Amino acid sequence: MVPPGMHEQLEADFELKGISYEIMIPDVQKLIELEKIAAPSTGAKNPKHAMTWTEYHTLEDMYTYLDFLEETYDFVTTEVIGQTYEARDMRVVSVCRGGCGNKKAVWIDGGIHAREWVSPATVTWMLMELVENDANHADLTEGLDWYFLVSANPDGYAFSRDHNRMWRKTRSDNGGILHCKGVDANRNWGFHWNEGGSSNDKCTDTYHGPSAFSEAENVAVSEFLIARKDQLIFYNSIHSYSQLILLPWGFQNTPPDDYDEMYALAMKGSDALTAVHGKTYETGCIPCMLYIASGSSTDWAHGEAGIRFTTSMELRDTGSYGFLLPAEQIIPTAEETWAFHITVIRELMTAP
Repeated sequence: MVPPGMHEQLEADFELKGISYEIMIPDVQKLIELEKIAAPSTGAKNPKHAMTWTEYHTLEDMYTYLDFLEETYDFVTTEVIGQTYEARDMRVVSVCRGGCGNKKAVWIDGGIHAREWVSPATVTWMLMELVENDANHADLTEGLDWYFLVSANPDGYAFSRDHNRMWRKTRSDNGGILHCKGVDANRNWGFHWNEGGSSNDKCTDTYHGPSAFSEAENVAVSEFLIARKDQLIFYNSIHSYSQLILLPWGFQNTPPDDYDEMYALAMKGSDALTAVHGKTYETGCIPCMLYIASGSSTDWAHGEAGIRFTTSMELRDTGSYGFLLPAEQIIPTAEETWAFHITVIRELMTAP
């Protein structure tokens, strides 16, 4: 990204050095302003919570929705699993008929990278679909326990809304002499940590932290998952953008022994996703699709927690809007993402 007034100099430098280039987004600020415009509402707003899915909401708005669900549905509970560096609550929603812990289980989280706003928006929409429209797919709550973390990086998300729209990391004080803040929470997990695709530079977006699990947010999530690892069969940490379904491993090019099984399931989910709105999401291992990325939550969930199917989806789009996806695309994105989930998860429910 280039500051205003500097693009001509940068283009001249590229041409001088014979570097080919393409302008993906000519005016980022214009897209930031566009992103603030709410999509037309198709129904009356519920006075009991602040969520609409026609615009991007604050963490506080999302938490009002969690309160509403807990108060309204007897099979929904919430709990604070820990606090962030800046003392925000990390709230997990449990959707469990007959109590939690006796069935196979699903984990879905969003927003581990702060600027990826469509991620928590999609996670909350899927939570809404699962709970409020339970009668349409009762097998999902009768046969499974569901756990949702709508924001895995609340501090970073708040900072991206109030100060820097492109902020990615947590907001911890990493002690650098330049006073740079934060750690890439998706390079900080304790499975093959710091083995490539992350940075030692505390000021970069991919700084892996001073040690594995240095971030309080990741410790809280990992402890919750480990306590339920024998029940969990599905894990998805949702990102944006690029329209990808990413599978382990990220730390190396050689895939795990059960990669073919995960790939076959992911392709079924991908086909169901495409059938909703015609969008195509490419599927493959993280280095196959992107690059080596060690210390990811997806690798840890599969390699350390032993969860059978783990993925990190990259939602819409493929670069026209990037992280600044217009609010009118929240619901279509969530609808196709939901189709992926229910397809893969139903396969896992009946798998031996």
